[in-house]
Amino acid sequence: MKQKLTWMLTPLLVLFMTFSFAQEKTVTGVVTDQSGLPLPGVSVVVVGTTNGSQTDFDGNYAINVNQGEKLRFSYLGQKTVTMSVGASNTINVQLEEDAEALEEVVVVGYGSRSKELSTSAISTVSAEKIEAFVPSTSIDNILQGQAAGVQVTASNGRPGNTAFVQIRGVGSINAQTTPLYVIDGVPIPIDTERDFNPISNLNPSDIETFSILKDAATVSKYGSRGANGVILITTKRGKAGDARVKFSSSYGFGEMIPNNFDLMDTTQKLELERQYAALGVGAAGSLPGANATPAEIARLTALDTDWQEALLKKSIIQSNNFSVSGGDEKLTYYMSLGYDKNTGIIKNIDGFERVSARLNTNYQAKDWLNIGANVSVSRSTTDLPRDRNNVQNPFRAMYDYNPYDPLFLTNDDGSIVTDDQGDNVYNPTRSGFPIALALQTEQEDTRNLLLIGNISAGMTFSDKFSNNFSVGLISNRYNRTSRSIAGGVLQGFVGDANFPGTQTDNLNIDFEYNVNNVFTYSDTFNGVHNLSASFLLEYNENIATDMFASGRGFPSPSIPYLDVAAEATSVGSTEARRILFSQGLFMDYDYDGKYILSGSVRRDGSSRFGPDNKYGYFYSASAAWNIANESFMENSIFNTLKLRASYGTSGNQNIGDFQYLNLLDFANTYNGQTTALPVGVGNPQIQWESQAIFDVGVEFGLFNNRLNGVVDYFKKNSNELLLDRPISYTVGDENNSIFSNIGEIENSGVEVSLSGDVIRTQNFKWTLGGNITFIDNEVVELVDGEDIVTGTFGDNILRVGEEINSYYAVEYAGVNPANGEPLYYDLDGNVTNEFSDSFQQLQEGKSPIADFEGGFYTAFSYKGFGLRGDFVYKGGNYIYNFQRSEGIAIGNIDSNQRTESFNYWKQPGDTDVLPSPLFQGTADQTSTRFLEKGDYLRLRTLTLDYNMPRDMIDGIGLNSVRFFVAGQNLFTITEFNGDPEVGLGSAESGEPGDVGFVPGSFNLFSYPNTRSYTFGVEVGF
Repeated sequence: MKQKLTWMLTPLLVLFMTFSFAQEKTVTGVVTDQSGLPLPGVSVVVVGTTNGSQTDFDGNYAINVNQGEKLRFSYLGQKTVTMSVGASNTINVQLEEDAEALEEVVVVGYGSRSKELSTSAISTVSAEKIEAFVPSTSIDNILQGQAAGVQVTASNGRPGNTAFVQIRGVGSINAQTTPLYVIDGVPIPIDTERDFNPISNLNPSDIETFSILKDAATVSKYGSRGANGVILITTKRGKAGDARVKFSSSYGFGEMIPNNFDLMDTTQKLELERQYAALGVGAAGSLPGANATPAEIARLTALDTDWQEALLKKSIIQSNNFSVSGGDEKLTYYMSLGYDKNTGIIKNIDGFERVSARLNTNYQAKDWLNIGANVSVSRSTTDLPRDRNNVQNPFRAMYDYNPYDPLFLTNDDGSIVTDDQGDNVYNPTRSGFPIALALQTEQEDTRNLLLIGNISAGMTFSDKFSNNFSVGLISNRYNRTSRSIAGGVLQGFVGDANFPGTQTDNLNIDFEYNVNNVFTYSDTFNGVHNLSASFLLEYNENIATDMFASGRGFPSPSIPYLDVAAEATSVGSTEARRILFSQGLFMDYDYDGKYILSGSVRRDGSSRFGPDNKYGYFYSASAAWNIANESFMENSIFNTLKLRASYGTSGNQNIGDFQYLNLLDFANTYNGQTTALPVGVGNPQIQWESQAIFDVGVEFGLFNNRLNGVVDYFKKNSNELLLDRPISYTVGDENNSIFSNIGEIENSGVEVSLSGDVIRTQNFKWTLGGNITFIDNEVVELVDGEDIVTGTFGDNILRVGEEINSYYAVEYAGVNPANGEPLYYDLDGNVTNEFSDSFQQLQEGKSPIADFEGGFYTAFSYKGFGLRGDFVYKGGNYIYNFQRSEGIAIGNIDSNQRTESFNYWKQPGDTDVLPSPLFQGTADQTSTRFLEKGDYLRLRTLTLDYNMPRDMIDGIGLNSVRFFVAGQNLFTITEFNGDPEVGLGSAESGEPGDVGFVPGSFNLFSYPNTRSYTFGVEVGF
């Protein structure tokens, strides 16, 4: 009986035990690193299932699991740990560093390489830094202050506008100096002469990293396209695992950065007019303040108008981004949608708007075949104000318009004048041009459609031989429409009553494709000799098509199509093709990871040069020594210590097409027939501008990598520069010159980057980091050693032995304290009360190029809270402050003035004053009086965020929730009278592509920079 009972109870006991072990429960714990610090974002997965979780900011996790199952803990750079679930509901795990997994990979051009084995000077801007600057409408602005050797200056504050970016100084005089952008292997063409820069159409939220290639070891691999440095942009990829969904949304507002000077109000302006009239200044005699009665003064004071407030608004800034990523062992994907809008700060102007989409996929089709495909498309629209130095510019108007001139005309009783339709009548002001109305009637906008695609096939033939083939393309369609509607303000100046309204449509289509194939051999000998060699074939073609058409006479302002125009006034089209064919050989060798050698040779053939000089050859050689890997460095404070050096060449083909041919112009007619006129004498001998680049640097990491740094010295000589050589007037060239390789410039400097964890505990972390670049530059050779006067207004000069684009100006000697007369220096150094343009002379040590610049940041984190501030700075550069000269000019007394205009000479002995108004003729002249230092320190971005703990959101199906508030351009420290961050002074006066244009050399009422405040949330599912 007992044995029978045992047989009956045994199955029941097994069933009970099985039920007990299979019962689901919640397991919690903390995951830490070797130092005991919590690890956020650790993946916790039940082995053999899709059930998973992640640790929160404090390293905590919670997961539902059955007893007897196993949990796998994995984290980048740490060894994966697997733990069995027993009776306990708590499992704490400490992960160990995985030396192999920690090996950082850097993109070096046509591939990637372990950072430890890299011989290159490469600056990487990571996703963490990018996140601090998103939302941003242009990716190049993100780079400012983030990488040593990269000089970034905002062109102006217009939404969607790109910045001026230079790497290690000015690389050319006449050719473009913009670096080459490569996005996921696709080179992005930038043509400043055609105002073509698609960078603003890229969504910053899609970017994983920036890699800035600066020295010969990497830029030489790009040959003729790498002369100005290379910026490699890697976009985000999917990772194997469950789909990760992320949504971010932000909203904010922006405003013009406040002036650090004061404009006059009505009371002040009327008083200045009275004083000038009393002195006998003729232009002041007819102004209201000259003879105004108390009653008139009271009436005008009641009309006091702040024109900045009347014309400007707070911009609305919106950004929404949605992404899904994931995949399995064979197929991964990343998909995103983005929407950005910035209305800008001008009333009645819509600003910038962009819609973007991206799909990145990677498929392991076979063990030996990997296929990748990336495609992005974006469309942007921009509503433009007229960036000109005349009455059409609202930013000039808000400084020029007198404060007693109201926005609308008024009657004597102060009421607003209305027209027949009952609408308020805009005040034409003393300029006769009501800018507030013109912003509505003189319309100008652009539309841009950008497509970037790339497909690649990576084939692994064996453990030694592989091949990667890729095809990339970019298609950009740019439309621009400029209108003056019937009845518009400009129609009264340049219109025709018989043909009311005018319109011009421009269409620029750029199509470029790039095909390259890289065949690679790699092997290891005796376990310590590692060798890799790659052979490149690349073909690139660019087709640029431009068309325009104009018409006049429109039946209605609401029908903006040339089809309805009464008369076509002009039409035209052009097409240009450029081809580049290249071969390259790249080699890398290292001995046991200690001693590293790299070399490259590249041959480029460009259609921009004649048959005799079509091909250019570029090479590089570099070496590095990983000192930290030596046995004598064991147990030292250094985790990383590497010494490296490189030397090589690159070229520049960013010049106009057909310079080697004699050119004709068919723009004129004679007796109804097209005529040809010689306009350019070709030079079949022109060849590549070339650069020789030397770099030596040291990289180090100390105290378990709590302190990291890089120091580089570089020297870059740009020679064979293409400049105009004078020729006889009888030859038939419209400029009486011929393009020739006859110039040389030199840039040299030191770059320093440092970052470190000042405090790193379980709950609190404080990190500091920054970089600085010191640059010297010099003109080495010019045409026959002769000076070249350049600059938009002829205020810069190129002279052998001097800084590039040094200022060329009449030197101001101050005010004569005896009579208030302005004084100047003549060419012999004598002080004179006469002014002459012939007194212009080189201002030694003064140029628009900074002696040093960079950025630094400080970041705090505490239990999910984070605070980060990013600063940028610049010093040693000078700026012509034309806005200040206009604001205190005696001859501009009929316009509003800065309050400093009261500080003029009044009695003998006065010093540190402005000239007496009695000497307008010699006082209102361009001289070093308005040449000011452009030094500044600016808080570029301040971000406060909060990541919600995992246990607070786990129950609602969310993986992460982050709230943030960010401010940009919050304060600036400078002695410059205005905004010192100047890139574009005035587009009409001079812009990229114009002869003599020098970025940052002057200010002249361009769209001002703005400060903004943004609030947002990011949610992960």
